[in-house]
Amino acid sequence: MNGMAFLVAMRDEGREYPPIGKFVEFQIDTIESGHLTGTGVPGAEHYNPLGVVHGGFAGTLLDLALGHVSITVLDDMAYAVSTTDLTVKYMRSISKDTGKMRWTANVLHAGKTIVMAEASLYDRDRLCATAQSTCFITRRRDV
Repeated sequence: MNGMAFLVAMRDEGREYPPIGKFVEFQIDTIESGHLTGTGVPGAEHYNPLGVVHGGFAGTLLDLALGHVSITVLDDMAYAVSTTDLTVKYMRSISKDTGKMRWTANVLHAGKTIVMAEASLYDRDRLCATAQSTCFITRRRDV
């Protein structure tokens, strides 16, 4: 099975999303090789002491998007991707009233050992955060 088939099965056949995805209500909508779109939902449980959503919400949602878009370019699920770096830029604050947010993720480079990707997070009509990552392709230990 390749990465595209793995993600389609996860989305369409009720396969479990990663457990951390539940915390940010991570969902995948569109799946194409090197491109994904999806959603996440901020809530009061994500608030920091100042009464806004902690930056870790956007960081987690975007890291999930980047990791999953990197999976789309795998030819064989005997391999996995592991994030080696993640850079997040924040443009505006998020609150529980923001509601469902949408994200897009794209692969910038897919080599034999490295995948570089970028992702963006939007509220209803504005860009709220962006991220870039590099993932290392490695053989899975659980197969």
